[in-house]
Amino acid sequence: SRQLLEARDPGAVIRGILDALVRHLKPERGAILAVDPDGAFRPLALHDLPLGPSPDEWPLSLSVLRHVRDSGLAVLASDIRSAAAFKAAGSVHRFRIRSVLAVPLGPRPVRGAIYLDTRGDRRAFSAEDLEFLNAVSLHASLVLGRAEDHARTSEALVRSDERLQVLQEELLRHEIVGRAPALLAAYDALTRFAKAGARVLLRGETGTGKELFARGYAAASGRAGGAYVPVPIPALAPGLVESELFGHVRGAFTEATRDKKGRLELADKGVLFFDEVGDVEPAIQTKLLRFLDSGELFRVGDTQARRVDTLVVSATNRPLEKDVEGGRFRGDLLARLGHVIQVPPLRERPDDVPLLVEHFLKRYDRGKKSFSEEALAVLRAHRWPFNVRELQQVVERTVCLVDHDRIGPGDLPEYLRQGPAPTASLALGRPVPLRVVVEEAERRHLLSVLEQTGGNRRKAIELLGISPETFYRRLEEYGVHKKGSEEGG
Repeated sequence: SRQLLEARDPGAVIRGILDALVRHLKPERGAILAVDPDGAFRPLALHDLPLGPSPDEWPLSLSVLRHVRDSGLAVLASDIRSAAAFKAAGSVHRFRIRSVLAVPLGPRPVRGAIYLDTRGDRRAFSAEDLEFLNAVSLHASLVLGRAEDHARTSEALVRSDERLQVLQEELLRHEIVGRAPALLAAYDALTRFAKAGARVLLRGETGTGKELFARGYAAASGRAGGAYVPVPIPALAPGLVESELFGHVRGAFTEATRDKKGRLELADKGVLFFDEVGDVEPAIQTKLLRFLDSGELFRVGDTQARRVDTLVVSATNRPLEKDVEGGRFRGDLLARLGHVIQVPPLRERPDDVPLLVEHFLKRYDRGKKSFSEEALAVLRAHRWPFNVRELQQVVERTVCLVDHDRIGPGDLPEYLRQGPAPTASLALGRPVPLRVVVEEAERRHLLSVLEQTGGNRRKAIELLGISPETFYRRLEEYGVHKKGSEEGG
């Protein structure tokens, strides 16, 4: 009993049950069989009973097995040759079967059976034998059920591991590096929505790789062979945003010397990516809302509606709900941008830092450079306010400036080695929200970059890898003058 309870492999459990029955009941032959959903018998364990692929040729009483399967009742035939229900069966005489004992496994529908028999002048089974076998079958059903549940769970875990492996391979194909559960879950959701053609809104901080996710969406969708059209909203010239998005006809304005398709039209039968969709001007939001609702657009200066069939994925690092409350963004447009997927920041997946370092080393270094464990520890501890893009620049800088192959902590930028200074409230031991800590780290890093560039804002924007709009918005949010000094000293 204890051995059966401790066993986890279904095959071992079944063999153990049959071995125990053979020892106690002394049958000449025996079998434990499963009943498949279609009613067919499938051998699980055998004792001196060769069962081939064709049940009709099995050297046992199929009539007994079918009776047990169909009725859910046990059969005890001390002398089956005189049993009215089975004496006419050809198998009884052909295989010289004398005594048969068979019981069902599990409640109806029966999911298995135990079959024992003797032949010739061997001993006949008794009512006591049936009582013993019934008790064993109840116990066996429970143990077998638990073992099968364990097997199903193990198979599910294997499938889960295989799926994670596929996801990691897919991530690498789009240069999204990492194994963090939050990252894999986000990408898994992305591909599922993409295959369904559902709209997606990618939310995450600057530098988390939202554009890479958007490309992954396009590749996973049914439009992988179609156009992938990115629309970087902040980079569009303010006076030409409408024309860039919706196109124009000749003569619509002074510079319109010919008809031109907008980016929305170019994405027909493909995938359209709105990068930093939160920066769309209010006047354009209304027209964008109409396009998302109807799939139709009007080129600037035209009265003819044009229909566009495109999948839409958007991205933002803005708190759009606050923008809706402040009247800067339409709530009905936000509702139509689709299912939200949160791309996790790098500080929430520190174990991915070494993987990213290795990835960027392969890109920038053709030699044998590597980061020491101490250097990697410094990188893991950093808060990465500008996320993967910031780490990428650190690796590139180190590869360019360090001559020796082994990169240590002393080779890293000074601001990484010093770490962020604590805020006043932290210094006094008062707990503060995580948001405050993150904002302080971002603010200090922005100031550090401004200091390194001598106040050159254009160079700072380039080093940070963010748009001018995002850069100046950060200056305003953190109370920093555009020349790099802070308000209030």
